[in-house]
Amino acid sequence: MTSAANPTPHWRDHFPELAQADPLLDVLRLLRQSGEATPLADLFGALDTALSQKLDLRLPGSPDRSFDERWLVALFHALRVADLSRYTFLLRSRLSAGAAARVHFLLTQAQVWLEARL
Repeated sequence: MTSAANPTPHWRDHFPELAQADPLLDVLRLLRQSGEATPLADLFGALDTALSQKLDLRLPGSPDRSFDERWLVALFHALRVADLSRYTFLLRSRLSAGAAARVHFLLTQAQVWLEARL
């Protein structure tokens, strides 16, 4: 039984390597802030429109992750490892079929662009 004085340890206490910085996430955050004309800027614009709000990307180096950041990193990972069922689920969980098709096209372009630079 846990009490307020002795809370259950957080998973990060047992697995600190899982809470370490993610280079992809830091690049996504940095390029969102920069406003450079890149395939990622096109992707961010399409996602902002499709989701009817701006993606919540924190400042580079921030230790916490927003839901949007976790979702976006999971999309890139599913695309990179060719996990079609997970990739499709992630896209369709938040986007209409038409928006998912547009985002897929831009996501693949951004993935190729990123892979050449990371």
